[in-house]
Amino acid sequence: MSADDDLFRVDLNLLVVLRTLLETRSVTKTAEQSGMSQPAVSRALAKLRQTFDDALLVKSGAVMRPTIRGSALLEPVQKALAGVTDLLADRHPFDPASTERVFRIATTDYGATVILPRLAGLMFSIAPKASVEIVPVDGQTFKNLGETNVDLALYSDNPVPPSLRTRDLFRETFACLVRAGHPLLDRSQHGRLRLDDYVAASHILVTVVGGRTGPVDTALATLRHSRHVAVRIPYFATAALVAAGSNLVLTIPRRAAENFSDDNRLRLVGPPLELPNFGYRMLWHERVHSEPDHIWLRRLILSAARSECDATELSGSSPSSE
Repeated sequence: MSADDDLFRVDLNLLVVLRTLLETRSVTKTAEQSGMSQPAVSRALAKLRQTFDDALLVKSGAVMRPTIRGSALLEPVQKALAGVTDLLADRHPFDPASTERVFRIATTDYGATVILPRLAGLMFSIAPKASVEIVPVDGQTFKNLGETNVDLALYSDNPVPPSLRTRDLFRETFACLVRAGHPLLDRSQHGRLRLDDYVAASHILVTVVGGRTGPVDTALATLRHSRHVAVRIPYFATAALVAAGSNLVLTIPRRAAENFSDDNRLRLVGPPLELPNFGYRMLWHERVHSEPDHIWLRRLILSAARSECDATELSGSSPSSE
């Protein structure tokens, strides 16, 4: 018989009675402390004697005294019940000011570029001892969210497993980056590249999952056009560096493009055709949905993504409406 089988056949409430009997050495006092009747305590003692195959407590004049087995059981029963009490106790509140929690966030460098700078500013002003570890989005990300490897992921509005919860952060459009002095800038119209120039140019494609085409190619195909992709790369920041040093055109989500355009080697310009916008959101598993530290992190990311923050509100850990 396994240890679990032993537990299944024992009423663990009896251990509370046993502890009180061993501490008080009195059926009467045990009944008073437990709110049970004396006959109920006596019946519980009979069951305990059967379970442990020992008398546990015996009459000695006007009092009851524990047997050797009963005396040996007192301390382990006290410890076991203390552990159960701790298990059932309310969870400790999350204190951002003192936490040393390491939050693991899965994202591409797009999500890191757009959200992490502001998130870091917010987080470390409120939780100076906390840490953030960024891990790449890959084929194991959804699985890792269901385990203990990743706390949260930043992801597009592509389909995700139904076991994951989501919260929209923003809608995103596209923009182009070209090097300062690029000849196409002089030919642009109303802040947009011309379609014939765009099609004739060579391009950089950022493809995180390794595909050979993207939304731009799909949109061009509907207009019966195609483009030459000279460089395929999974990194937004590196793609921006390549654009800064060449005549290649880079079309990426606008928020990332705006961040990279702070580099005086790059210029931001609109694409010459309508491109579909997309949603960007955070994902987390049901297992952490009600945890105070995760609730706090999600609220912080939401504020970072929307460039809005009430520092007083974020310094606490009360749940947000999600």
